[in-house]
Amino acid sequence: MIHIQHILLLCFLLDNFHLIICNNNNNTDRDILLSFKSQLTDPNNALSSWRQDSNHCTWYGVNCSKLGERVQSLTLLGLSLSGTLPPQLGQLHNLQSLDFSVNNLTGEIPSTFGNLISLENLSLKRNKFIGEIPIELGNLHNLSRLQLSVNNFTGKFPTSIFFNLSSLVFLSLTQNNLSGELPQNFGNTLPNLTILALAINRFEGVIPNSISNSSHLQIIDLANNRFHGPIPLFNNLKNLTQLRLGNNFLTSTTSLNLKFFDSLRNSSQLQILKVNGNNLTGELPNSVAYLSGNLQQFCVSNNQLNGSIPKGINKFQNLTSFAFEQNYFTGELPIELGTLKKLEQLWIYQNRLFGEIPDIFGNFTNLYELEIRNNQFSGRIPASIGQCKKLSYLDMGMNKLVGVIPTEIFQLSGLTTLYLRGNSLNGSLPPELKMDQLEFMIVSDNKLSGNIPKIEVNGLKVLQMARNKFSGSIPNSLGDLASLETLDLSSNNLTGPIPESLEELKYMVTLNLSFNKLEGEVPMNGVFMNLSQVDLQGNKKICGLSNQVMHKLGVTLCVAGKKNKRNSLLPIILPIIGATVLLVSILCLMWMLYSFKMEKKDDKTSFSSTPLKGLPQNISYGDIKLATNNFSATNLVGRGGFGSVYKGVFNISTSESQTTTLAVKVFDQKQSKASQSFSAECETLKNVRHRNLVKVITSCSSTDHKGDDFKALVMHFIPNGNLEMSLYPEDLESGSLLTLLQRLNIAIDVASAMDYLHHDCDPPIVHCDLKPLNVLLDEDMVAHVADFGLARFLSQNASEKHSSTLELNGSIGYIAPEYGLGGKASTRGDVYSFGILLLEMFIAKKPTDEIFKEGLNMNNFVSEMDAKQLLNIVDQRLINHYEYSTHIFSSDSHRGESGDISYSDGSNTYWTDKAKECIASAMRIGLSCVAYHPKDRWTMREALSKLHVIKQSVLGL
Repeated sequence: MIHIQHILLLCFLLDNFHLIICNNNNNTDRDILLSFKSQLTDPNNALSSWRQDSNHCTWYGVNCSKLGERVQSLTLLGLSLSGTLPPQLGQLHNLQSLDFSVNNLTGEIPSTFGNLISLENLSLKRNKFIGEIPIELGNLHNLSRLQLSVNNFTGKFPTSIFFNLSSLVFLSLTQNNLSGELPQNFGNTLPNLTILALAINRFEGVIPNSISNSSHLQIIDLANNRFHGPIPLFNNLKNLTQLRLGNNFLTSTTSLNLKFFDSLRNSSQLQILKVNGNNLTGELPNSVAYLSGNLQQFCVSNNQLNGSIPKGINKFQNLTSFAFEQNYFTGELPIELGTLKKLEQLWIYQNRLFGEIPDIFGNFTNLYELEIRNNQFSGRIPASIGQCKKLSYLDMGMNKLVGVIPTEIFQLSGLTTLYLRGNSLNGSLPPELKMDQLEFMIVSDNKLSGNIPKIEVNGLKVLQMARNKFSGSIPNSLGDLASLETLDLSSNNLTGPIPESLEELKYMVTLNLSFNKLEGEVPMNGVFMNLSQVDLQGNKKICGLSNQVMHKLGVTLCVAGKKNKRNSLLPIILPIIGATVLLVSILCLMWMLYSFKMEKKDDKTSFSSTPLKGLPQNISYGDIKLATNNFSATNLVGRGGFGSVYKGVFNISTSESQTTTLAVKVFDQKQSKASQSFSAECETLKNVRHRNLVKVITSCSSTDHKGDDFKALVMHFIPNGNLEMSLYPEDLESGSLLTLLQRLNIAIDVASAMDYLHHDCDPPIVHCDLKPLNVLLDEDMVAHVADFGLARFLSQNASEKHSSTLELNGSIGYIAPEYGLGGKASTRGDVYSFGILLLEMFIAKKPTDEIFKEGLNMNNFVSEMDAKQLLNIVDQRLINHYEYSTHIFSSDSHRGESGDISYSDGSNTYWTDKAKECIASAMRIGLSCVAYHPKDRWTMREALSKLHVIKQSVLGL
């Protein structure tokens, strides 16, 4: 007989059974989250509240159910977390929302995520996930949002998701490496879809006609894929706001164009329509006028469309971007375009439009880009363009325009580019040009005359006025254009001497003064001896004072009897120079003797490498403290192995009205080797000079306010940070992605610096710590090698301490294998580091990445790949970006917003193949530099030569 107490106990257990179960599940959820945390790197300590002794429902980013405290959502957005997703997360069965977006998470999505049957929102965008998307996600029948964009997912997208998840509302896979075709019944299986974003992948096949059955669709973005065939009809999409189909292989004819545009009649909310970069042919129908009046962006560029621009454009009063460039449109420019008051971008270049440009620009108060080059427009430039006060880019080149350039254009204060080349414009330019923002002024190949104006534009980079009828002398004021890189005044009627002021243009790369009537001596200093491209031919009366100038610049040698100011003074100057040299020699000898006696008293490490005008050579601790705002955290640029780098603002005039921004590397004297590192940098940098090495201005070896040792280097400030920051930006979508050409140029810059250290310095210098963190990028993305704290001189005497690798350190992953075995510092050790850096630039993975584990390092990982596989491990964002880049290799390419392809030759396949060839060749150079045995590695000179071959031969640059 059951005792009454047993009965009561049984009843109690039954009543509280759910509480017991919930409590167990509660503990399980907490344990899963703690296990997850243990596998993460949390640089911002955002998960500090995740502790064993606290309630997990109070933790940051965790939201629980009221009953049973089960985890319902995890929101860990933008915390810079790194690590992988453990399979145990698939046990959080009550989880409804998981948002790990904008972090640095790696690895694959665990297949156990298919067990999260309550999940409604899965957001993993902007991480570094790899591998295939698990088919088990097709089990998530409650899923409404799937956001996986900007990762490195590969393979085919699971059809289980297309077929099983009818609840799906939001699907974004943009910027991965996914492939495969869309199912033909796509629109029937996903009837609730509102957002479909598959751009920048490798999807192919025909876009299914059934897509119109997903009648709730608002945004369709299939751009930058490999879809082919005709554009489907979109009859049922009344809610459509954006349709992006650009940069595929879609085709059409005039009749198909009619059907396509006619199918969009009912899409009354349409704001963005882009079908650019396809193979569309035929004429655009007049039914274009039936598109939504809400249309803001209309882009059909880079196709093979012909006929005239359709009528009825004046309906689109909300239009901001009108892009019809790179087609075969004919006829005149419609006057009704002038009614579009909100227009910001008007791109119609590279067509066959003709007639006079209508005077329609008075209403374009928001226009900032006007590009109509490469057409057959005639007549005068409308003065009303001067009313476009926001205009930044004006390109009217390669037409048949005549008359003078309206003075109103030169009053556009925000203009950065003025391109009028290849017309028949005449008259003179204003006597003075003061356009604060102008960077490019190209008026070559016209009939302009008069004097070259006085140009007061601080930021001007390119000035091309060739093949006109300019006369008079070259103004001395051109030497004040500090930013000038290209100056072309060739084939004019210029007279007089070449201004000596041009010697001061330190950024000048190209100078062409050929075929004028210049006379006198060629300046001998500054930029004239360093220019890579200079042309002075066709000026019969100019000459050089030395054989070096004569041979380098291709001019005759000045004869003794030549009547010029310099030569007439030579008999007087030479004796004075001789006496001066003798006096200086005596003084130098006395100074050397004095310095030798005082050597033990002075700090040999203090020096001034590249004095800056107006800046004291002997910088004190107080000067640095003041410049860095007392070493404020807001001035901190970064930290290194032996100290910190600050941004400092120094006075360079007694009035304190002029300042300059410099970088200050302060050595941490608490570290035992900081002084040794300071000495190494001083000893290394005081004699080296190269454009790709960081420039040290001076040093400070003193005491601080406490009397403690203080050592610092003052260097040129390089604003774009280091290479590592550019390779791994915190925000991949808003950050600037390094293009293929930029990466190649950076590699060449670094190789040039290392080649100089190894082969042009005596004794040779070994860096010993080459890595992306020690490569700095300036405002022009030119690379500068920095941090010589571990540098070594290669002495002929092997017993000398500074040539050995005693206590030779370096950075894990970059240091040569022989160093770990006690090998001595060598140039081949630097070559190894460079090879790893080069591979990393194209793989976008650090050599310490977990994929290179279990004895598999970067070099043998890459070397095991064949040519085809090699391209599968590169930074896919690089190839994807190349495929839709607007201006990487083609000067005539579309400079529009990111995501629009417009190659000048109309073939993205050709340029993509070129890009892949370039990447594969560069990585092969990297492999040749990381051979295990030092004797098998290339020298830096060989690597540099091969990189130049890639740029010149493969890319045609």
